[in-house]
Amino acid sequence: MKRKDCFFGLHFDYHANEHTRDIGKQFDASVLEKIIREVKPDFIQCDTKGHPGYSSYRTKVGTPAPYLCNDLLKCWREVTKKYGVLLFSHYSGVWDRLAAREHPDWAAVTENGTATEKISVFGDYAEKLLIPQLKELALEYGMDGVWVDGECWALENDHSEKAAAAWRAYSGKELKDLSEKEKKEYLRFQRERFFAYVKNYIDEVKKAAPEFEITSNWLNTAWAPDNICITDYISGDLSPTNSVDSARFDGRIMQSFGRNWDIMSWGISAPVHYVKSAVQLCQEAAVILSLGGGFQIYNMQSPQKVVMDEWAIPVWAEVAGFCRARQPYCQGARPLPDVGILYSPEAYYDRLTAPFYRDSEYNMELYGILTALCDCGRSVSVIHEQRKDVDFSAYRAIAVSDLTAIGQGTEEKLLDYARKGGNLLLFGVNTAERFGKKLGVAVRRAAGEQPLAVISGEGYATELRDLYAEISGTGLRAVAFMNECIVDGDLKCGNPPPSICITEKKMPAFAVMPYGKGKIGIMPLNAGRAYFDANTFELRRFFKICMHEFEEDALVVCDTPSVDVYAAQKDGKVYLHLINLSGEHRSGRIKTFDTIPPVYEVKVRVQMSGAPKTVTVLPEGCACEYDYRNGALTVCLAKLEIHTVIEIA
Repeated sequence: MKRKDCFFGLHFDYHANEHTRDIGKQFDASVLEKIIREVKPDFIQCDTKGHPGYSSYRTKVGTPAPYLCNDLLKCWREVTKKYGVLLFSHYSGVWDRLAAREHPDWAAVTENGTATEKISVFGDYAEKLLIPQLKELALEYGMDGVWVDGECWALENDHSEKAAAAWRAYSGKELKDLSEKEKKEYLRFQRERFFAYVKNYIDEVKKAAPEFEITSNWLNTAWAPDNICITDYISGDLSPTNSVDSARFDGRIMQSFGRNWDIMSWGISAPVHYVKSAVQLCQEAAVILSLGGGFQIYNMQSPQKVVMDEWAIPVWAEVAGFCRARQPYCQGARPLPDVGILYSPEAYYDRLTAPFYRDSEYNMELYGILTALCDCGRSVSVIHEQRKDVDFSAYRAIAVSDLTAIGQGTEEKLLDYARKGGNLLLFGVNTAERFGKKLGVAVRRAAGEQPLAVISGEGYATELRDLYAEISGTGLRAVAFMNECIVDGDLKCGNPPPSICITEKKMPAFAVMPYGKGKIGIMPLNAGRAYFDANTFELRRFFKICMHEFEEDALVVCDTPSVDVYAAQKDGKVYLHLINLSGEHRSGRIKTFDTIPPVYEVKVRVQMSGAPKTVTVLPEGCACEYDYRNGALTVCLAKLEIHTVIEIA
């Protein structure tokens, strides 16, 4: 089996350091055999080198952890090989404290000259440690591949001597007193060198071990969104909390590359070690599986024994059973285009002050918009701007989040999509300004350091403390409104909060205009981050009202609250994934839970050119109540526990 064929796996690590005692002393092969027999993973990932930099096996080219009593890695390899389970190495790459300390010339250096515990991609680390160790793992230990941790997300803005020399050779400029434009260019230069660094170590290792499969953690994701194909597969790990929304966002971006991908859920909370229940993990898994990705669970490896939480093996087995029941119609499925949301690497990088940063302004605004559209009961997938093989016309609507930059030709492509009959949704002030001139729409930004407006409609009113603008133009029809506000008191005061005085100045918060055969909706305000941070019912109602304007064109609509709907296709069949979003997964205070209340009377509508032959509830395999009339299929589900799939054939 190759990684592309894997569907479910387990990840264990412990990041050995100089104080980790008695490594491997009490290893019990029967425990690992029990895990394999009961959980039945396609692959396991185990510790070989963590961020501290000490290897947790008897390496000949690196530095073994001081208290290594037994070659633990050899033990894991023997057991997994016996059962035909792939074994991958967890190996920390750019983040290596020991290597940075013992080889200062390998370390990345901050702008003020301070050496970091991260590695510079301009030095000799890869040639002298990383590549030799990966070859050692492949050839001497027979590992099947490596999950290289601490990579793009650990990369420092490097001002080391070797980085400065490389920049000088490239640009003819010194790495000091750079203008803002030159700083952006230097960040781009570092990113290109990072990609070259990853490609180099993969190429060199594969010369010796061609079948050894390698990924750089979080490459081709919201951290590093470039459409480049360097690794054998795409992988990353969700945030330990708010993991369901993280899966909805990060999973869709990974999926947009059209390659083999999987996501790891934390089976524990952080920083305190609380073990997640099967119910909690199944809810996270459901999102990932619905998008066609593979799923893996991370739990703590025991340095002395096998795993820290042997008692939790039945929990992992229950999650594995949940995933396996859905594998036949989830693995390898492709999105059925409905609502697409554009992802622009140009916009992502435009405002960064570090080489990579997942929680950037662009990402977090887009994160909120994507979540809001999903919460409106729409089937949403991400359109990667750099992929030229994506057919915009296949989508019923395309959304664009707040853009300060955009790839060449994309703006024209989006307008052409609307002109020919598509529904184009423009979110954010920067987006409104970018498209405004071509649309004949005047855009006037709100003044002041802290713009503030109140969005209101029937049954709701909510403050927006972010950028907004007043728009006007021929053909604009306002759907929702906002009022300019002034503040009576200190806006930063929390107790009591300041009084907000709503003025009589009323402006469109969302407006629609015809454009060729299609139409364009404009939301001239930045509401995505507010939606992500607060997720209030008022904002949900606002977005729902806006999206209702495009509902007649929708392929799929689910009006039942707390249900995520996603449409996929495989083997000529349509699969409607219904995921229960109830429960406490959005609470930062509650780390683990084992109860998710079911949702009753779920209704979902899908446009179809003809009546279906069969409508089946999966994984149960039973017939489903439905109604077909006027080109629309309405499916009714009496009760939704965590994840149900409606197969339409």
